[in-house]
Amino acid sequence: MRSFILLISILSLIAIPTDSAVSSIDLGSEWLKVAVVNLKPGQSPIAVAINEMSKRKSPALVAFNSGDRLVAEEAAGLTARYPNKVYSSLRDMIGKPYAYVREKIESLYLPFDLVEDSRGAAGIKIDDGVTIYSVEELVAMILSYGSNLAEMHARVPVKDCVISVPPFFGQGERKGLMQAAQLAGINVLALINEHSGAALQYGIDKDFSNQSRHVIFYDMGSSSTYAALVYFSAYNAKEFGKTVSVNQFQVKDVRWNTELGGQKMESTLVEYFADEFNKKLGNGVDLWWNILLMNLIKNWEMVLM
Repeated sequence: MRSFILLISILSLIAIPTDSAVSSIDLGSEWLKVAVVNLKPGQSPIAVAINEMSKRKSPALVAFNSGDRLVAEEAAGLTARYPNKVYSSLRDMIGKPYAYVREKIESLYLPFDLVEDSRGAAGIKIDDGVTIYSVEELVAMILSYGSNLAEMHARVPVKDCVISVPPFFGQGERKGLMQAAQLAGINVLALINEHSGAALQYGIDKDFSNQSRHVIFYDMGSSSTYAALVYFSAYNAKEFGKTVSVNQFQVKDVRWNTELGGQKMESTLVEYFADEFNKKLGNGVDLWWNILLMNLIKNWEMVLM
């Protein structure tokens, strides 16, 4: 959740009426964080919204069980017992074609029941065997949960929001995220590139008037890794009749690998444990062909870690 502080910094620059609030949402592959800028008297102007478990981050999960919809912490409670009812890594599937999503869930050993819709995108059939949700609808449920956290913290309606996106998000992914936000009833003020926001937060309180600087911002997340080269400098400007130094930055280059992240390491461990089981206890049973069991091993491995 590297872009979280930067989102708060960006929100602090937005003109906000004293009787309203604006939220920021950092939606990752595994986690969700929410912050609120609230200028209402008696309230902390910038704060992280905690969830019902008093945690600063929430699992980015949606689950369906016996007709009930569960999100975040409640959904996480079903992961070990009913992994086929819990839907994860949704951010990485939004705006992607069916074939990509199919390959993605197979590489992560996720027991999703996928269907291809009329757009060529992936739909997910839930445990009732009838209802199908698009990825945008499932992401909307997570965003709505985040918006509710912001409103509970601010104690006023919060509809305006800034959302961070990874640098490799193209038009399709951004459009899908905007559609999800619209379904959630959220007005998106901006989609902020994570590395650009990180650069803003880094340079906002530093002095580059005497020396410019190149800085590399590196992040390895759950599903991807990126590095951005940013150049910081300053220029002189007139402000109220005085000469002041104004910081500026320029993103020189960004490189990423969407296959390198914590999930890849987890999958490698899952495959190792599956091989060991097949060698010692398999008795002709090959775990590699059972997605549900491979997912259970993944959950056990995460607990052990």
